[in-house]
Amino acid sequence: MTKLFVVGVLLAATCGPEVPGPGEEDPRDVTGNYDLTYDDSLHMQLNIGGAVREVTQQGYGGVADFGTYNGQPVRLDLTQFCAKPEVKCPSEQFWAKVAIDQPNLKKNGFGLQELRVIDNQDPTPPAGTKAASVTGLVNHDDGDRFLVGLGLQAGASGSCAAIDVSFASGRFAHQGETLTTTMEYRGDDNKVCNPDAGAAALDAGSTGDGGTAAKPCTLKSVSRLTYPDGAPIADIKDGRIGFAWAGGCAFGPFLAGATLYLETGYSGKRTGDYDPPPFTPAPVTQPDGGFPDAG
Repeated sequence: MTKLFVVGVLLAATCGPEVPGPGEEDPRDVTGNYDLTYDDSLHMQLNIGGAVREVTQQGYGGVADFGTYNGQPVRLDLTQFCAKPEVKCPSEQFWAKVAIDQPNLKKNGFGLQELRVIDNQDPTPPAGTKAASVTGLVNHDDGDRFLVGLGLQAGASGSCAAIDVSFASGRFAHQGETLTTTMEYRGDDNKVCNPDAGAAALDAGSTGDGGTAAKPCTLKSVSRLTYPDGAPIADIKDGRIGFAWAGGCAFGPFLAGATLYLETGYSGKRTGDYDPPPFTPAPVTQPDGGFPDAG
């Protein structure tokens, strides 16, 4: 679990910037019911002692072939693997219909908020039955991106327990958003720079003995998402869900020390106001390493 994120959530529950007043729209509000669709475009990695083998395929109907190891074939029938009662593959863990809440949204004005995701595939479960849930974080100061750790919930104990890097991520998209691209001067660190300042530094002899060389400042393509003021949340985009298991779960004892990683994409559509079935809130969980990179 990433302690920095959790501390931020605990502080957000008690203090922070003021929230919008009565009757005012809150641009941070992503609560609602959503339908999720998985693209089932699978990217798999098998790490054997630091050597990574990769396989990509569409759907769960085929057999992933990772070659051989010590003379034995390394193949994985994904349909059989995901059918194991002790294994939970992506749509089994993050569900096809969810209700999403932000329990601290009305308590403070922080950009970092707790995010609850509840299984809403059965909105009217039998009496006494509670739906499963997971809890992560959404960062409204970083494009409404969110991250939920799934390692603790995504498998049984033993060889088929999901490893703590398992996650679900994505971003909440506003109605009417557009992607614009401009050319801007940026340095190697991708920060805005002034090309004239670099030229002046070179003219002054900054690259001489004992000096500091001017940093490159070149035109780069920069993309930004924009949307009308007050536009409500409509979708979940750029969704990624990744799981990792010990190799013994998928391939047996001869690869017990390996790690199998599976990742696929998904998107979501907001279908209505937040209306969850009965559930028990789960604690905030973040995968080891925090937010995955955009790659």
